[in-house]
Amino acid sequence: MSSTTESLVTRLRQGRTARRDQQYPARAATWDLLKVAGLVPAITTLVLAVVVTVTKLLAGGAFGGLGAQVGAAWLVVNQVPLTVGGVTVGVLPLLPTLLMIAGTAVVTARASREVDTLSEVGSIAGAALAGPLLWTALALAVVADGSAVSSIGQAPPLPAFGYTLLVQGIGVAIGVGRRCLQPIFAHYEFPATDRVGARAGALAFLGLLAGGAVLVTVGVIAKWSRVGELIAEGHSFDGYLGLTLLSILYLPNAAIDAAGLSAGATVQAGSATVDALGVQPGSVPPLPILGALPEQGLGALGMLVFLVPVAVGALVGWYCRSYDLLKHVRAVAVAAATGAALMVLAAFLAGGRAGELGAVGVGAPLAGVYTFAWIAVIGGVAIGAAQLAPVLRHRRAGAAGGFDLDELLASEEFADLEIIEDLDALDRSDEVDPPENRADRADPAELDDTADLDDTADFGDSEETGESDEAHVPPGSGESAEPSGESTGSESDEVTAPEHRQSGDGH
Repeated sequence: MSSTTESLVTRLRQGRTARRDQQYPARAATWDLLKVAGLVPAITTLVLAVVVTVTKLLAGGAFGGLGAQVGAAWLVVNQVPLTVGGVTVGVLPLLPTLLMIAGTAVVTARASREVDTLSEVGSIAGAALAGPLLWTALALAVVADGSAVSSIGQAPPLPAFGYTLLVQGIGVAIGVGRRCLQPIFAHYEFPATDRVGARAGALAFLGLLAGGAVLVTVGVIAKWSRVGELIAEGHSFDGYLGLTLLSILYLPNAAIDAAGLSAGATVQAGSATVDALGVQPGSVPPLPILGALPEQGLGALGMLVFLVPVAVGALVGWYCRSYDLLKHVRAVAVAAATGAALMVLAAFLAGGRAGELGAVGVGAPLAGVYTFAWIAVIGGVAIGAAQLAPVLRHRRAGAAGGFDLDELLASEEFADLEIIEDLDALDRSDEVDPPENRADRADPAELDDTADLDDTADFGDSEETGESDEAHVPPGSGESAEPSGESTGSESDEVTAPEHRQSGDGH
């Protein structure tokens, strides 16, 4: 064989290898998984150790039992109820927990960008959960060892692991969700209506939280003198600083409770109860942020808090708008269920018992029921208004094509993650890969394993279903993109108009 032929064969082999390496990168290395497992717990423990040390220095206390206190702080960040001096404290600050969840989400998201199969994403998620669980086991052992010289009691192991798994699971789900949701939806053919409804429900929950934060701010301003009196009970600069920082750490708890109150649920603080229409006085834990609670009923003025769920429900109805009435109703129903589930989870994490003072927080089941009712009812009213609107009726009657709910889930927001179950089949697919037996794949030259989620290619549709790629356009943009995908040998690809239309620009 001539040197020219050998050179050509070598270059073809190198191109084939580079193409496969680019399209299907190597599995995550063990060292990368170790970083995912230990980075967030290590940083969190270091920060907690510094905080505990500074606190002991300001208090002028000895450093005995420092390890047990750091271990207890790790359990607190994971929302594990603790017994201190014989009193069980279950209502714990959410701000450190949210920061740790954000850190877990960032670490897992960065790691998942470097892999290309669901099995590798699963390895990353497993490592991100295994590390904190191991840390919790070590913390339980350290706390148990130091309980003889400390007032901190030993926490039950099973609830400790359960809370750790719940908290860390939220961060992992957020981190790897964007990387693999779109291909999972495409593979298992989740209806676009349900996807839009789920996104609307998550946005509705965030809207309720924003409204709750506004209510807390208004309450603190209105009751500033009462809040100042509670801070003054610190009797020294260290006490003032400690109570102020503690109130800041509990701000997310207060916002969640206020969101539940705006939906109609009752907030309990010790023996006192508060709702939008009335107040039952009682003993309240001496935390400055709780000074924002009204001491007497607001009467008709309290009805204004219901503007928050009304506005959220109306926005959900608008967000899920569709020319198809049944799909519009279904999307709003899914949004109501999603928002209610998130409210129940948040209320569960934000509440708990404050020792002998009783429970603190909003009732989780009732808050979820009211949230579902507000979104469903107000969203239903928005559906009726949209169906009766002359502009929408004209568009629905005269339009012959358009875009559907899939446009709200533009594929450029997600990574082009392929579901690969048989790696040996990849070698065979390079040899024989007829168009009629495969799904359209992006050109390997366009793939970027380390690219950000917004820079990835669209996920193609299979020719076996007889469907062609549809253009995805963000709602209200008024633009459409040309369908993408590899040629399958047919003279032309025909874009089929969807059966229903999403009300876009102009309504």
